Amino acid sequence: MRGAKLLAANEIVDPTEQTDASLRQKFIQVVIPVATVVLILAAIGGIGWHSYRTTREGVLKLTHELLQSVQRYVVQDVTGYIGAATLGGSFAQDFIGHAPAAVAERAFYAYGASMLRLVPQIQSYYLADQNGNFLLVERDPNGKGLEYTQLKTDGKQAVFHHDFYDESGKLLRSDENPTGGYDPRTRPWYENTIQKKGFAWTPPTIYANTKMLVVTGAVPLVGTDGVQRVFAINVSLNQLSQFLDGLKISQNGTAIILDKNGRIIAGHDFEKVVVRAHGDPTKMTLDPTAQGTFRRIYDIYRVRGPGSHPFKYEGNNYIGMAQTLPTSDDWALLIVAPENDFASFARQSGRESLQFSVIIVVLAVVLAGLLGRQGQRAERLTRQLAFERAQTSTQTVALQQVALTPDILDAKDEALTLTEELARVSHARRVSLWRLLHDGTALICEDSYDAKEEAHSGGFELSRKDMEDFFKLVDAGAPVTVASAAGDPRTAAYERMVMRDNSTTSLTVHPIRGTSQGHSDIVGAITMEDAPFAQHVSYFLEIVASIASIRFSGMAELPAAESAVPTGNDAVSGQVLPPPRIDEALMQAPKVGGEIGEGLFPSVAVMVITFSDPVMENGDDASGLLSLIDKIATEVQDIAVRYSLFSVKVAGHRLICVAGCTKEPDPTAIWRLAEAALVLRETCMTLLSTANIEPIFSIGMDFGPAMGGDLGKEPKTFNLWGETVTLAELMAQGAPDVGTIEVTERVYQALREHYLFHSRGSFYAPRSGIGRVYVLATRR
Repeated sequence: MRGAKLLAANEIVDPTEQTDASLRQKFIQVVIPVATVVLILAAIGGIGWHSYRTTREGVLKLTHELLQSVQRYVVQDVTGYIGAATLGGSFAQDFIGHAPAAVAERAFYAYGASMLRLVPQIQSYYLADQNGNFLLVERDPNGKGLEYTQLKTDGKQAVFHHDFYDESGKLLRSDENPTGGYDPRTRPWYENTIQKKGFAWTPPTIYANTKMLVVTGAVPLVGTDGVQRVFAINVSLNQLSQFLDGLKISQNGTAIILDKNGRIIAGHDFEKVVVRAHGDPTKMTLDPTAQGTFRRIYDIYRVRGPGSHPFKYEGNNYIGMAQTLPTSDDWALLIVAPENDFASFARQSGRESLQFSVIIVVLAVVLAGLLGRQGQRAERLTRQLAFERAQTSTQTVALQQVALTPDILDAKDEALTLTEELARVSHARRVSLWRLLHDGTALICEDSYDAKEEAHSGGFELSRKDMEDFFKLVDAGAPVTVASAAGDPRTAAYERMVMRDNSTTSLTVHPIRGTSQGHSDIVGAITMEDAPFAQHVSYFLEIVASIASIRFSGMAELPAAESAVPTGNDAVSGQVLPPPRIDEALMQAPKVGGEIGEGLFPSVAVMVITFSDPVMENGDDASGLLSLIDKIATEVQDIAVRYSLFSVKVAGHRLICVAGCTKEPDPTAIWRLAEAALVLRETCMTLLSTANIEPIFSIGMDFGPAMGGDLGKEPKTFNLWGETVTLAELMAQGAPDVGTIEVTERVYQALREHYLFHSRGSFYAPRSGIGRVYVLATRR
């Protein structure tokens, strides 16, 4: 090279080489000072932290004891508040029950008027009997007197007769109005009390005259005339809430009362709760945003039971107390107070100690920070570059995998690669592909991949009327990532219905756009749960969305004949199927014409219905069930004929239904059996409900090859055996609830395009290994 000067070998220097002297100098100048500062900070911080922890533990111990005393005081006061209903009901049960029939009405009015004058939380009293007679005494909503009401029958017309009295007991006026068909025997407070045969609480209701919330407690009694009566007391919830708000628990401590279903009975900011629920008592539940601390202590209470439970919420420490109220219908009293209300002085003392300690070493910390800042920045940049290179390489491999997948754009083939690769590059727990129906009323899950379980599912449906805010989010057409899906009103319904079973938190929603009539429309969405790298895969996500859009357009173009579900007799039109057989254990069957042969049948659909012993409401013996069993047997025979089932057999408490016992594969067998299962479930539910018997059956289904044939001498008995029969029976035995239809993955794969399913996870079967289980819900 012209003009260049060649260097001698001894002048060449390796810039990466470091001498021992330079390393030793860096150790003395940097490592030792930084280590010394760190040791000083650790020692000072340890001393301060130990002092703070010791003080805090002592304060919290004292606080717990104090709150336990407060809790006992509050429980006692609240019990006394509602005791006017429970004790008053017991007194009235004895007082009115022993009164002569001629004076029962006057005894009721006298007792009710006295209690209303003495007990402010009581709103009114009812007395009804088995003949439909009804008495009411309540405060006059327009004055300070009392109103007596009696249901009277004047000829053929029933009216309410009202008498209004002032404070001194003087009759002011009387009035009458139609009853509107009112019958006290059909009211919840009457029916629940008669069924329970003891004191019973009913859920909160709006009291018609005062428009205030009340809760009703009722007790049954039998008068001297032998007539069954129910005495009821209405307790004002608004006054109970004012009572709880008036309790001084701590500077910021509050209390609330929930019933056994988690609905708010009374408590802090009760008026806001009523407004939020639009006056509907069934919607008066805890708001996760405004009442998050009560939601947390209620969840802890349901898991751990009553007691003191410290917890942390949104970075703050709280002390929660939970207690079941006596003499109530499993009501729970919850008390929440910030820990700062009791331990603030300990925290302040520890903070001041730490501040004095920090002042001593602040300059040394600044120096150490400056020394390490440069190295940290270089290391951070190196890590960022390495991460981007790894992410690029991962997405490249994923794109290659998608490109190599055959028929990836064919709507008839499953696109499992799309969800799997997207879950891999984004590190998501679960990725789901949703298709929006053409009318926009529902989202259908084409495929959902769970990376932890390494399993695919699909066929689920989300309805717009159940989660309008989530559909609006999809319709907006903009990608959205929500850190906490449960806390965002747009995704709260999706979290409750889809994510909660997997305990996932964050959610990314990416719209899928399609082209219709020259303009862009939203045709679906991709959802990713707990995807930490979601923001780094936007390019790959757009590619997957484009492929899904093409697939969805192909689905829209499929002829209607391909998506129709054959059911009933339509499912077997044009096919020659063997005639139905009904086992002799259920009904003597006619001689079956033709011989189907014996051996392996390739596509047998098997349904097993298991029945448990019924429990009759009236305690009658089993002979009363014969007519019910006969009705069920008759319905099963009709259903078998209607859907061309091949065999129906009774074995103990099991009923085995079979379709598809043909030498050639019968693609309609599983459809016909699924339709029969849905009809049979509805029929059994109706018949058992009519007989006042709880559902006592569960259904299992499988689809696959099986061995079968006629056995024994004439009359021969058809028998079927194999893994398909075994798995169907296991599905029936493992059903989560009575009356449900549990199926194997083979049934799900065969029917997922035309029926809706719920995934139940995995199961293990001997000789078959691990498989997926689903619950058949209904038709699409």
